[in-house]
Amino acid sequence: MDKAALYIRLSKEDVDKEKKGDDSESIVNQRLLLMNYAIEHQFSIVDVYSDEDYSGLYDDRPAFDRLIQDCKMGKINVVIAKTQSRFTRNMEHMEKYLHHIFPVLGIRFIGVVDGVDTQSIANKKSRQINGLVNEWYCEDLSNNIKAVFKQKMRAGQFLAGFAPYGYQKDPCDHHKLVVDEYAATVVKRIFSLYLKGYSHKKIAAVLEDEKILSPTAYKKNQGLNYVNTKANEFSVKYGFWSETTIKRILSNETYIGTLVQGTCTKASYKDKKVVAVPKEEWIVVENHHEPIIEIDTFQKVADIRKKRRICTKQGTVHLFAGKLRCATCKHTMIKSGGVRNKEGDWFLRCQLANKSRMQECTSHSIRFSIVEEVIKRKIQMIIHSILSDLHYARMIEATIKKTYEKNSLQEEQTQLNKLEAKSNTIMKTIRTLYTDRIGGCIEEEVFFQLKKDCEEELNDINQQKAKIVKKIEQLKEQENFDIHSTEWKKIYIDDFQLTYEMICDFVQYIEIGEKNRQTRQQEITIYWNF
Repeated sequence: MDKAALYIRLSKEDVDKEKKGDDSESIVNQRLLLMNYAIEHQFSIVDVYSDEDYSGLYDDRPAFDRLIQDCKMGKINVVIAKTQSRFTRNMEHMEKYLHHIFPVLGIRFIGVVDGVDTQSIANKKSRQINGLVNEWYCEDLSNNIKAVFKQKMRAGQFLAGFAPYGYQKDPCDHHKLVVDEYAATVVKRIFSLYLKGYSHKKIAAVLEDEKILSPTAYKKNQGLNYVNTKANEFSVKYGFWSETTIKRILSNETYIGTLVQGTCTKASYKDKKVVAVPKEEWIVVENHHEPIIEIDTFQKVADIRKKRRICTKQGTVHLFAGKLRCATCKHTMIKSGGVRNKEGDWFLRCQLANKSRMQECTSHSIRFSIVEEVIKRKIQMIIHSILSDLHYARMIEATIKKTYEKNSLQEEQTQLNKLEAKSNTIMKTIRTLYTDRIGGCIEEEVFFQLKKDCEEELNDINQQKAKIVKKIEQLKEQENFDIHSTEWKKIYIDDFQLTYEMICDFVQYIEIGEKNRQTRQQEITIYWNF
């Protein structure tokens, strides 16, 4: 008696058919049909191989793989399916298995409904025609689905399975995005740190030190069945932040309220490989949802990222990173050794001169501290002239007040969000403890001790939250904030300190000329942002 394997497959399009009333493709009905056929034709059923929610275009299906392995091991000599299309819809795979591998292994394939039988030589042409028809069907289906998706994208419907970090899907409409307050605070912090001169690696380290979950870990913590195939082992297992994640967040236009979709597509309807789509073909919908980052801030970050930034050992960039150029060849000025007995100071020289060993340009060597002093003095002069005008002085005073209040509120809100997330985690732990206790997984004594520890920690968190809420209310009600006229003068004149963010605001770029050997003079040309 021949040893038969029954192969059953149900894909997404078949499920849709069932919903419309045609259940002939269901797993149960396919199984019943094939078993009756096997019994009627006196085949011995070795096993039933069932793939649910898998397309017939691909051969990397769990049950299909197991079937092929069993065929190679000699456990089976007949494979029975409802139709040839249940076995495969791919013409290439049809030729591979039905006309090459199966004949070599001495295996017969039978399609019950469409009359396919590899034992019949006259049946081969009809099998090949069926293969072509099945493949054309898949191609048409793929094109139709793509057209529908593009139309939905142009209409502003969000189609991805999961919302970008910082957002969540609107519970009332999953095609819309709403701000996730906790994650949005983290996104703002990432942009702020970058503008202060922190490198991608340093930002990741700061977030890890503050015990902030990575986007992948955060989604899992929220109970989402999220899998990031591009995340490395450390990011998934330990929740570490990667430099790549930081870069993607800093360049993601979603954070300014713009929905960008259609950035990639499948290379072929027969292949799972995804390829990038040219930028001019992306589907972009502006003002789609509430922004997290202001457009000016996003653009400032984008401008900085275009330029080369040399980081210090502390993981931050030096004041003029990406701003210094050689006045002769216009190439970047690079660090070229420290100044003897001057800690924190170093020489800068033309990159082209360094690379060409002085063949294409001269060194234009200058000390970093000299450039710093010149720029500091120039910016101080600009600020002093502005502060001399009473009208501008009052405007600056109002700005400082607003910034103070905004920064203080953000800091308190960030702390409150962290405590809220920690509180939610403890509540989940308590619920799990009750489940484990009912299920008999932990002893009663252990349960009560763990429950007590969790409740004490939760109580402590609630007390901290109450204090922060009170402080936030006070900050919102604060109206008597005052900066004396001498205070801002002290900040901007007496104790004035250059920062990377300040350089980015004032300076477009700086050109360093070659030093005159006779006069020892060296020209520094500043190109301002105004």
